[in-house]
Amino acid sequence: MKGNGWDAGAPAVQLWGVSKTYHNGTTGLQDVTLEIPPGEFVFVTGHSGSGKSTLLKLLYGAEQPTVGRVLVGGQSVPDLDVGGLARLRRQLGVVFQDGKLIPQRTVAENAALALKTRGYSRGEIERRLAAALKLVGLTAKAHCFPEELSGGEQQRAGIARAVVHTPQLLLADEPTGNLDPDNAWQVVQIFKKLHALGATVVVSTHDEALVRAAKHRVVRLQAGAIAGPPSAFNVVSR
Repeated sequence: MKGNGWDAGAPAVQLWGVSKTYHNGTTGLQDVTLEIPPGEFVFVTGHSGSGKSTLLKLLYGAEQPTVGRVLVGGQSVPDLDVGGLARLRRQLGVVFQDGKLIPQRTVAENAALALKTRGYSRGEIERRLAAALKLVGLTAKAHCFPEELSGGEQQRAGIARAVVHTPQLLLADEPTGNLDPDNAWQVVQIFKKLHALGATVVVSTHDEALVRAAKHRVVRLQAGAIAGPPSAFNVVSR
């Protein structure tokens, strides 16, 4: 996108020697160096507490690194002011484990909020909303409230909200953690469709069976560090 600070020629994600230590002394990440080119689909895997959520939070600015550099679209995330961080987040889509839907709003209203805050016209909101709900298979549930949806449908509604503005980078933190295998696979298929449309996709999960079935690049974390032999930018298994 032009005029918003995102460097179209830069890697989607770069971490250089990144460590994160929380105030209570807990280690989130240890000396992580990683590069994700634009248009790649990456799974970040590891046991609970391995640093998966910390890594994603650093990418959308919910946490700051203790040491090292974190760049998204060529921008140093820790150096952004409030306005700069807000502009960066408008180019991201973030999916959480619990969906984080507003209970008092319908599926359509939840998804449309992301567009209204960005100043889209009514016609553009309607067009994008229809496309997003079709993508996640919830067109028929557009006017339902979250409590009227199954767990899988709630997660897909959260995905619709995250992608309705066509983000360049989609971050999903344990998006299938509360789902049965069939619903989990549906969610991964939606991410694959987004990836095919050109989005860079980063998904954290502890579900090794899902990762093997999806057949995308894998970055493994163990005790906050990338597991495996060192390399110039990252360690991956395929």
